[in-house]
Parts: sequence; structure tokens; C-alpha cells
Amino acid sequence: MVEVLVEAYLVLRLVTNNKNKPMWERYMYLYSKYPITATSDIITIFPVIVGIIFYKYLSKEIKTLFYFSVIHFIGDIYSTWLSVKWTNNLHIFNILEIVEASGMCFIFWMLFKQSTKKKLLLMLLITVLSIGIFKFRATEFAFIPYVFNRLCYMILVFLYFHTLLSETSVKNILTHPPFWLCATLTIYSTGSIIIFLFGEQILSSTAPHEKFTLFYDFISVINILCRTLICVVFFVSKYEKN
Repeated sequence: MVEVLVEAYLVLRLVTNNKNKPMWERYMYLYSKYPITATSDIITIFPVIVGIIFYKYLSKEIKTLFYFSVIHFIGDIYSTWLSVKWTNNLHIFNILEIVEASGMCFIFWMLFKQSTKKKLLLMLLITVLSIGIFKFRATEFAFIPYVFNRLCYMILVFLYFHTLLSETSVKNILTHPPFWLCATLTIYSTGSIIIFLFGEQILSSTAPHEKFTLFYDFISVINILCRTLICVVFFVSKYEKN
């Protein structure tokens, strides 16, 4: 979902001159200008397909990840549809932020066995929900929950790797689904930091088109990598079961 906010700006820049054209022509115009965007949008469904194929091998924690992947896919499709209709979609982005961060906290809560870490994750989940609800914005970007959620993901990754190193119970880390989930969150958070550092300048209506294109392509590549790694999470579950 790292590209949803950027996609809202992208459509505002491109669809302005095509408001009177049919919906499918707007999509074609959008994707002809940004082919990496098309790849990024198409690959959104891949985690859902791979999750269905390997569903019987998924643990209860990874099944939860699959359910959130389905919700995320539906949210992305709806968000893009609203954008092309020239409708503000930031409320979808902000809702998905709450759902996504809460889901990650819940998944790691299930993964941890120690009562201390479970209590910490429960507190983190309550904080995520509280900040997301009280700082929710219907028509503008909710910056505070966005920042906090990225810090939350890094905490989750740190806690899990600490557990992994202290318990040494995993025989092959490459067939361990939570390892690939942590890799996904690390890349995801890194891509978000780029938005914080450069987003205000590049997403400006006065920003040079070439810089905007380079920035958006980078965000799309980050999104493709994350979706691919989620597919890996589902795929390696088969081998961990065996």
C-alpha cells in the first residue's frame, strides 16, 4: 500500500486533461504513461492467487496474513477506481493504514510465545488502533498514524529477529515464512521513508515531470518487491510444513 497515496497524486496529474473520456481510456492513458504502474497494479492479485494455491499449507498466522492480503487487494482496486473517477480516495488509504498495521500487530502477537512480548504486542496494537482512530482524516493524508505504523513495523521486525536468535529453533530460515514477512516489512518501511524525505517536493504540482516519474517508478518497484515477497511467504509454507 506504499503507493496508494502517490497514485492519488498521479491520477490528479494525468486525468485532469482526460476527465471527459471513458473510464477504460483513462486507465489506458495512465498505464501507457507509467507502464511500471500497470505491473504494480496487476501484481496486487498475485499474493491472493498464491495464497489460495498454498492455503492448506499455511499456519494460522500466515492464513491471517492471507486474509489481510485479500482485504488489501480489494482496497487497492477500489482506491484506483475512485482515483480514475476523479474522487478523493485518501479515506481508503487511511482506513487501510489502520487495518494493515493492526493486522501486522495481531499476526506477530500470534507468532510470539513469550508472555512479555505478547503483552508488548497487545499494547502496541491498542496504540495503533487509538492513534489511527483519533487521528483519522477523511479527505486528507493522516501523517501521524502513517509515521507511527512504520516505526511499529520496525519494532516488530526487531522483536522477531531477537526471538529467532535467542531461541534458535528454526532449522532453515529460508523456508521460514515469518523471515520473509520480516523482509517484506523492512523493504516496505524503507520505501515509506523515501516518501517522508522527498514526497512533499516531488508530489507538488510544480515538481518537474521527470523527477515525479522517477519517484513514482521507485515506489512502484518497492510495491512489486513487497507483493513478490508476500508470495514467497505463502510459497515457503509448503516446505516448512514438510
